[in-house]
Amino acid sequence: MALRSTSDRYKYIYGSNATRLDSDYGTGTDGPQPIRSPAEKKAATVPERQANPQKNTSGRKSAAALTAFDGKYTLIVAIAVFLCVAASLVYVRGTVRLYALSTQDSELKTEKSKLQSRQTALQTEIDKNINLEEIRAFAEEELNMVYPGSDQVIYYESDTSDYFRQYESIDVGN
Repeated sequence: MALRSTSDRYKYIYGSNATRLDSDYGTGTDGPQPIRSPAEKKAATVPERQANPQKNTSGRKSAAALTAFDGKYTLIVAIAVFLCVAASLVYVRGTVRLYALSTQDSELKTEKSKLQSRQTALQTEIDKNINLEEIRAFAEEELNMVYPGSDQVIYYESDTSDYFRQYESIDVGN
């Protein structure tokens, strides 16, 4: 229900469709309004529409414009659908590639652990096959190496256990 005048607007309680029950109800500029049924209201508004032929034709024109085939709108919708499909294909491709790479990563980690265990086994085998007596005999007989004598060994004490200080000049006390 459209309220046409200011006095009609103030006849209603704010936020409600209930009218105010005060003494000046119905004394607006239009005078007292009769209470109508919905069928009477519809019958009263139909002649108004038919009385103004220009309003009626503009309504038909706008309805015809809404139902008409619009090429620009169709093109925009087609482009939007194409972009959505393209984006979803890119997403699916990325997901598949991610799955393939994670599978490859797990395979490479498995291969790495196998190679590390094999390296550990080979290192253990090498450590078992080292014979220090054989190395000492080879060094003494073939390379003419000898153990240093007690007068050739120099011991020194360091104040710090710093690794880099071991290469400094050592005072031998000659």
